[in-house]
Amino acid sequence: MVNRFLLFLLLSASSTLFASDSLSYYLIYFKDKNNSEYALNRPEEFLSKASIERRSKWNIPIQTQDLPVNQSYIKAIQSIDGIHVINSSRWLNALEISSSSREINIKQILAFDFVKSLDFLGRQKVYKNQKIETIEDKYIQRAKELQALKADTAELMLDREQYKKSYEQIQVLNLPELQNRVGRHPNIHIAVFDAGFNDAYKVPGMEDLLISNTITKDFVDYDNSVYEDDAHGCKVLSFMKTYNPGTYIGSAPFAKYTLVRTEQVHSEFPTEEVNWLLAAEFADSLGVDQIVSSLGYNVFDDMNLSHTQSDLNGQTSIIAKAANAAYQRGILVCTSAGNEGMNAWHKIGTPADAPGVIAIGACNKNGFYANFSSVGPSSDGRIKPDFIVPGYQVQVASSGGVYNGNGTSYATPLFGGAVSNLLALFPKTALNDIRNALVRSATHRHHPDSAYGYGIPDLSLAMYFLDSINTTPNQSDIFWMKDQAVYYNELNIYYKSNKVQTVKLLVKEKNKKEI
Repeated sequence: MVNRFLLFLLLSASSTLFASDSLSYYLIYFKDKNNSEYALNRPEEFLSKASIERRSKWNIPIQTQDLPVNQSYIKAIQSIDGIHVINSSRWLNALEISSSSREINIKQILAFDFVKSLDFLGRQKVYKNQKIETIEDKYIQRAKELQALKADTAELMLDREQYKKSYEQIQVLNLPELQNRVGRHPNIHIAVFDAGFNDAYKVPGMEDLLISNTITKDFVDYDNSVYEDDAHGCKVLSFMKTYNPGTYIGSAPFAKYTLVRTEQVHSEFPTEEVNWLLAAEFADSLGVDQIVSSLGYNVFDDMNLSHTQSDLNGQTSIIAKAANAAYQRGILVCTSAGNEGMNAWHKIGTPADAPGVIAIGACNKNGFYANFSSVGPSSDGRIKPDFIVPGYQVQVASSGGVYNGNGTSYATPLFGGAVSNLLALFPKTALNDIRNALVRSATHRHHPDSAYGYGIPDLSLAMYFLDSINTTPNQSDIFWMKDQAVYYNELNIYYKSNKVQTVKLLVKEKNKKEI
């Protein structure tokens, strides 16, 4: 059974492109999955044990949509001259193909009675793969040292001095208390989708990528090496994974990570949405708990293929469908709203429009909206972004040190790593209940809008809301202070105690004047 599952993954990911300056890409949709060699009562043949267990935990049934594409359909398409099969999608029951010819015999494809429709994804230049570099021994040694440091950390007692340069952005979300409570064994698996993770293992505090159980996958070049490609994903990852006490600590340094390349930085085409879809299916097959993706799409190099703002209803784009399907399978999806706030487009991109996605906008450390952050709502009127998180002049960890950076791309992993701590602490709590607790904790919960969404969430407060749902036994009195707190229109004081008593509160302004 296991061998058959591995063989399926290898066959579905094989790709050898024609030697050509450019290729035309298409997505073929099939009508059904009739006569499949797989069966819903044998999911272990096409899903991992972890993926099946996650569905079981949430009582999510294995569906026809989960079955692999019918292999006989793929072989029939593959038999057409000039067509090369790239990959197949279970969720959309579709097949991605390429051709060096500018035109393929579309009539011949549509003539098959099992073919539903065909979408043109654009004609794109073929770029040479980046050379995979040999990893120097010194980085393996640094990886072992970091692994030993983490292993020696009996329990987390993080404070401002240990967070150091990352403290302010972490504290805006009131994360330290939650991180200390979760500890160093969160048992959460996060998949990060991006354009590449260039030299990520060289960042102090991320070296153990080399010897941990990190999984890498490349849906652009299919070489499954991601450390020589674009550096955007490395920067994104640093907000979560970095564990460098006394300098920088990320929002989820002890999580398990899968790093997936889906974005081609040299061009912008709908094939990248297909890559994201395939990555989401791959992440699902691994049993991940969460997807964090600082990617979004609206306008493509071929303007005829671009989205309109009316398309952003959460149900139209390929990538929105993929994000919704992931959420329906128990995966929490966090993505960036986009950086179009000052541009002509102005609005969010996709998949930020999807109802199954938590879309993150950017603010500064004082909680004010960053004017580059894309605004909502979705075209069907839903609140987007969902939340706003520090993304202006935030601290980015790199191999050359820590520096300031801007973007919703940075706000998203800061939040994504933070919320993974809630997933770890409440593994049996429904994703919708976790989202509702975050909304309830947020600054603009009573006055959500198209720039702030529901505002800045308070992760520790959300934790206590979820505690009340889960009726944590023998809970001691709860009260905490939040440095640099952000308020909007109102100040709510939450106090929980097992006994009736009088509580005296002293509230001071920033200039220490009593209120």
